[in-house]
Amino acid sequence: MSLTRRALIVSAGAAAAVLPAAKAAASSEALPPLPPPLPATTFRERQSRLRAAAKARGLDAIFVTPSTNLAYAANLSIFKSERLTALVLLTDGPAVLVTPNFEEANHKRNAVVDDVKTWKEDENPIALVGTLLQGKGALGIEGATSYETVARLGTVFSGRLEEASPLFDALRRVKAPEEQIFQRAAGERTAKAIAATHKRIRGGMTEKQVSAILAEEYVRVGVTGDGLVQFGPNSAFPHGAPEERTLAKGDTILIDTGCRVRGYTSDVTRTVSFGSPSDELRKVYDIVEKAQSAGIAALKAGAIPEEVDAAARRVIEQAGYGQFFTHRLGHGLGMDGHESPYLVHGNRTPLVEGNTVTVEPGIYMPGKFGVRIEDDYAVRATAAEGLSDRSLSLQILRD
Repeated sequence: MSLTRRALIVSAGAAAAVLPAAKAAASSEALPPLPPPLPATTFRERQSRLRAAAKARGLDAIFVTPSTNLAYAANLSIFKSERLTALVLLTDGPAVLVTPNFEEANHKRNAVVDDVKTWKEDENPIALVGTLLQGKGALGIEGATSYETVARLGTVFSGRLEEASPLFDALRRVKAPEEQIFQRAAGERTAKAIAATHKRIRGGMTEKQVSAILAEEYVRVGVTGDGLVQFGPNSAFPHGAPEERTLAKGDTILIDTGCRVRGYTSDVTRTVSFGSPSDELRKVYDIVEKAQSAGIAALKAGAIPEEVDAAARRVIEQAGYGQFFTHRLGHGLGMDGHESPYLVHGNRTPLVEGNTVTVEPGIYMPGKFGVRIEDDYAVRATAAEGLSDRSLSLQILRD
């Protein structure tokens, strides 16, 4: 299906398609340019919503250290280090960034805040945070904050501490249209990178070599991405790591991969055969494809996540392979590769329009092969809308 159509597809079958391997990169078909970044007004609006949610919980401020939640709230995507950088979002006051003195100019280029307070190398940043919290009675701590930092906060703040992750989760689980544009762009580039990698695969390559090719192909389409590459019996490990196994005729190739566009991720898995597939592989692939179709058909606003999982799982169980489907059907997708909501038994919180999730059934045959088909979808009122280009057939790569 073309990414521009983005419609729900329920396949009637899974005939094999043969793709020749080649040294060249994928089709030179031009991709649209990357969508522009979000404007500052988006982050101001997010901060307003966080303040309202915090007030409803009786919190006077939210404390956020480097994480995807900091990127979400203030457009600051940085790694955590031993030097404290944190957002102090006061519910009845400004959004203040506390950061090392030498980082001020750098962070001011991107961060959307009302004020920046800096500290020097011989100063205590926690004491600076304490001055911002004077007179406050309750502080929400973003969940990625280290225990050490929380303990140090306790030396300057005597009020109530509460985890603030639920405030972020409630906002982030529903993706705005502009966020879904980023996810769709990431899915589009992931499809290109996978297709280009398939065309460059040759017999005798190792899993690590193919992983390196995949990373190169992401660079060709203007993003950074990587993935898990597994050959033959290694593909039967759902979360295996690239090894030195070399590719041989008849091997299954499983590539689980994604990239980021403006901080938003894709997550796509393709399983193909290198050379003629066995009858068993054809059979298993067809079952997994039908299971994915069943899961997609059940995916809509108001659906119960565990029932979406069950719809796909039922197909695999009725085919006699239930014991080999060993993980949940899918997970939420956004600024984190795995986030709420989860399509798993026990989750009965109804899906809502704007949730974005993966649908990724799999069958893993120990010592033989594994098949997983994974695509990204946005939940709509009556159907699921594709954010990645779904593969409907078992592809066969020729050396």
